[in-house]
Amino acid sequence: MNSAVISTLPDDHHQRVLDIWDELHAEFGIDPAGELPPPHISYHVAERYDKTTVESRLHSVTPEVDPFTVHTGGIGVFTAAPVVYLPLARSPKLAALHDRVWTSLTDFADHADHYYHPDRWFPHITLAYYSLDAELVGDVVSYLSERSFDWEMRVEDIAHLESNDGETRICSRVEF
Repeated sequence: MNSAVISTLPDDHHQRVLDIWDELHAEFGIDPAGELPPPHISYHVAERYDKTTVESRLHSVTPEVDPFTVHTGGIGVFTAAPVVYLPLARSPKLAALHDRVWTSLTDFADHADHYYHPDRWFPHITLAYYSLDAELVGDVVSYLSERSFDWEMRVEDIAHLESNDGETRICSRVEF
C-alpha cells in the first residue's frame, strides 16, 4: 500500500491489535508490527493521492457523518495473499461512510485498488499479512481461535495514510 484512507482504532483496540501482533511475532516469527501500518480500517487504497485533494475530500465527507459503533466477530482469512484478519460487520453507517469515501476519492486517485470498490469491499482489521506463509495460516488461526473477538468500538475519524520508503505516516486526519 502506498496510500490509503482509513479510520484509526480507539486507543484500547489499537493496543489490543498491537498486543496480538507482538504475540504472533513471539509465537510464529512473523512481524506484523514491522510490516503493517498502525491498526486501522481501510476504505480506499491507491498508489497515490494528491495531498491537497485528498485532504479537502476528507473534509467534504465528514460533515454528514457522526461517530458510530462497529462490531468485529471471529477471524477471517483472505487466501490469495494470505491475510488473517478480524472481520467487521458491514453496518449501514459503515457502508455509507465507505461509499462516500469511494465516490469522493476514486476519480482523484492514481490506480485505485478495486478490491475496495463498494461491491467487493470486506471491512476488516489486519492481524497478519506480509511475512505470513500459507503453511502458517492454519496454525495462526488455531492459535487465535480460542479468544473472543466480539469487539465493539467507535469510529470517529477518517485519515490519509501514506507509505514511502518503508515509513508509514498519517498525513491528515479528520474527526467527526
